Amino acid sequence: MTKRNLLLVSLLLVFGFAVAAPSLLAATTPTGVVFYASNNTNYYIRNEGDAEGVGTITLGTTSTGTIKAGSAFYITYGANLANTGTGLYAVGVTCTGDYPALCGDIKQTVGSNSPPGPPASITLADNEVILTFLSDYNVGPPTSGTQINIAVRVQAQGLPYNYEVNATVRAYYQYSQYPMTVTPTYPTPYEVAQVGPTEALSISFKEGPANVLTCIGVKDIDYFDNEFKLRLTENWPNALTSYSDEYNLENDTIVPAPSNGSNILITLTGIPPGVGLASKTPYSCAEYPSGPNGCPGGLLSLSYVGASGITYGSNGLGTESFFYTVNATNTGITEDGVFDFKLWSHGPLMPNQNYQIQATVSLTDNSPSTAPLEMPYFTLAETPVVSVVDFEDCVTKLLFPYVNTFAAGGKSAFSNFGTGMVFANTTVDPFATTDASGNYIYPDEAKGSAVPQDGNCWVYFYPSNGSAPTVYPTANIMHGQTLIFDVATATAGVVPPFANKQGYAIAVCNFQNAHGFAEIYDNYGIGDATATLGYLAEILPDPAFYHRSPAGDALGEGAIAPININKLILKLLMYDTGSGGLSIGATTTK
Repeated sequence: MTKRNLLLVSLLLVFGFAVAAPSLLAATTPTGVVFYASNNTNYYIRNEGDAEGVGTITLGTTSTGTIKAGSAFYITYGANLANTGTGLYAVGVTCTGDYPALCGDIKQTVGSNSPPGPPASITLADNEVILTFLSDYNVGPPTSGTQINIAVRVQAQGLPYNYEVNATVRAYYQYSQYPMTVTPTYPTPYEVAQVGPTEALSISFKEGPANVLTCIGVKDIDYFDNEFKLRLTENWPNALTSYSDEYNLENDTIVPAPSNGSNILITLTGIPPGVGLASKTPYSCAEYPSGPNGCPGGLLSLSYVGASGITYGSNGLGTESFFYTVNATNTGITEDGVFDFKLWSHGPLMPNQNYQIQATVSLTDNSPSTAPLEMPYFTLAETPVVSVVDFEDCVTKLLFPYVNTFAAGGKSAFSNFGTGMVFANTTVDPFATTDASGNYIYPDEAKGSAVPQDGNCWVYFYPSNGSAPTVYPTANIMHGQTLIFDVATATAGVVPPFANKQGYAIAVCNFQNAHGFAEIYDNYGIGDATATLGYLAEILPDPAFYHRSPAGDALGEGAIAPININKLILKLLMYDTGSGGLSIGATTTK
């Protein structure tokens, strides 16, 4: 042995350990043990997760020899190890074949919360593990299946999509005549996982969003537009996992063991006072495998567990969470599930509040309140946040197809025109139906009266010459009252809205059951009228619920029908068997 090698051995002995794979030492000390390392890739992990199981590192022997006490494996991962919240890291070591007794004699030193070493000179980071042999161990001839398996969970939150999580393995030993080496040699990377190509789930509507009129609210009755259905679709096959999947994906039993799968939490925010929500039973494409929405071979099974109840914030709006378990999945294909909700109110809602209920979807654990204590657990929500209920103030849209205030001068016939408009607020009528307490019964629940409402109308005048439209706000019209005005004459100091022009007008009245009348007369302001023309304004279906094009969603431009009847007609008239759904408003329902 050269002086240089003698000096190297002396230094290694002084510092208490030696780095793996010094080829000269291995060649001159045949009583050491050579290990091979391999990896099992758990291909996709979730960016949302902070305790994602990754592939197992396996160590097995290729030679006989002696492992001396104090020898160690030093493993570094490309992501921080998951912490259970109790100071324990999610790391597990198992031994198979001829090694079962060996695992009970291996000390785990994990992460920055651990004291240094052994070897004592190493201070660990949160992505590092040291496995130290506490006693001497004689290794016999290599036997198939005799292995040490290291399984961990990592913090994936914030890692970029498609990021590869690798691990490196080094060996340390104290005695030059008993080297412990690993092949392939350090720093060979072993891929144990890859962050998914995008977030775990895509969010879409199967039906919805729901639309609620504030002047009526919404009653919990069948066939009324009081539900919405969110569809959650995996973006890769094992994005959703069950409790048993978490074991199978790891190919190992680790400590701490998985306690749940990737369950689902849907949180609804912006709930107005007086509005209640409930979840119906969720279902998956596996229940409808033959239809256009099915996924043949799907096994996804979901259960609704319960809701948190509504809590109200300082803004007066409520928040409620709904929790679901994933019972079974097929981790070989992408699947989807449908989450069905219904809502109701205890009467009309305050207008002009711009209410909107939004949904946030998250993967979660068995009990969200104790998420850091369970495996796996999740800290990032899916995107986007989805608006699931839109609250529309009650309005009536009136079309006046011809308005004329043209003044040519002179006193001849048809030279000077004027137009009078009439708006009737008919929300008081003789058809009232009340319950035992004298409250109005919901119009969609039984035949009844209009709901008394007050408001003004905004009249939009569109000149025939293509010039800019004029907007004119009327005075407030109380329920049961009528407003009459001339469109070319100042009223209470208001500038004449449509003088010396002709065209059409659309009025938006801030109450339901508005009706309009227009009368056009000749020689206005000159003498007796020589001709008059009167007509009723057309009532347009509310664009908040129905398209103007195609007109009224196949009901016709001036069709008037309760919302629930319209929805049923749409399902009969517009069901598209090719796409498996139908188009309502700007949203495709399926």
